[in-house]
Amino acid sequence: MDRIVKKMLDRLAPSTLFEVKTGIRQVAVEIILCALSRSGFFKLAALNGDTARRIQYGLDGFSHTLEFSLLKPDPGFRIEKFLPVIEKELRSYGLNFQSELKDNGKDSFLSSAYLYGNTEEHMLMLCDDKELAESVSDTDRIKVKIEVDTDPPLYAGYDTVKRELPVPFEVYTYDLPSLFAEKIDNTICRIWNSRTRGWDLYDFDFYMKKGQPVNLKHLWSSLLYSGYVEAREDMTLDEVKANLCYRFKEVNYERAKIDLLPFIDDKESLDAWSAEYFCGISEALIAVNCS
Repeated sequence: MDRIVKKMLDRLAPSTLFEVKTGIRQVAVEIILCALSRSGFFKLAALNGDTARRIQYGLDGFSHTLEFSLLKPDPGFRIEKFLPVIEKELRSYGLNFQSELKDNGKDSFLSSAYLYGNTEEHMLMLCDDKELAESVSDTDRIKVKIEVDTDPPLYAGYDTVKRELPVPFEVYTYDLPSLFAEKIDNTICRIWNSRTRGWDLYDFDFYMKKGQPVNLKHLWSSLLYSGYVEAREDMTLDEVKANLCYRFKEVNYERAKIDLLPFIDDKESLDAWSAEYFCGISEALIAVNCS
């Protein structure tokens, strides 16, 4: 089975230590999604967040977190039911990962777990550059986080995405208008120690260049869910644009780019980033109302 894993890793063409570690993590994510698909998990939940955006569009970059939302609220849902299935599937491909539950607190609507694998062990198995593999600390671990929202925002739309490796399988995801709504919610609401996350801007820019409409009802629900003070169920698209522009004027764009630099080949594509640029492109935002 490790031949399949090597094939998956070779397709990513990693060369540096950072790229190899990221590649192994990305391979593990595909196997985890395959395991969840086999287990019937996608009858209960859909993939959303950054990984869904990456596999829907083939975008640059890679998230360490697999984010899911239940199709129907269920505060009693626990991800631990699926962890043995995931570990077994990873082992069947020669990947030795152990799971660990994350305590989100009794009032949280998130059910979360981590999967850890020893970096040196997996690099020695999969990497042709043994010197590079042996340069890794024996305590270094590859980590994947799984997070399930048990009471998610309303009005999301859904789609099915086919994946080919390690074997053909299907992933149930948020559709593109709903993923864009999530990204706008992140762009408006998410603050990381006063630094805007660069991937939020990068993805927003990408969606706008594609002319992607946003699921406006899901955006309303997401903003209300996030506790955004300006959010209302009758919020207009013009009000969304105004709130985006207000946020864009607060951003330190040079700091925001830091997240992206290890992943982006065309770094010059970020040169245009400014408040004027993002406020300007947001004027073209269009919406669909999904039920």
